[in-house]
Amino acid sequence: MKKGIHWDYHQNVEVNCICWVSFTINAAIKWPIKVETCYQCHPAFNKDRIIKKVVKWRMEKFLEKQKKIDSMKK
Repeated sequence: MKKGIHWDYHQNVEVNCICWVSFTINAAIKWPIKVETCYQCHPAFNKDRIIKKVVKWRMEKFLEKQKKIDSMKK
């Protein structure tokens, strides 16, 4: 590495989100970072929760249809 052209690398820089989550990262700046969205509150990172809700809803709907079919057979 050439001296004078690269930034200093700092470990354990604190990141604060508006959702009150705080975590540490390694970064080129040494003061705390404030962000509006993080991995806890951003929808793209919460996709698993959404998928689980949709699958649960579809299973409940399928089971209701099966109950209706079974009641019609009797």
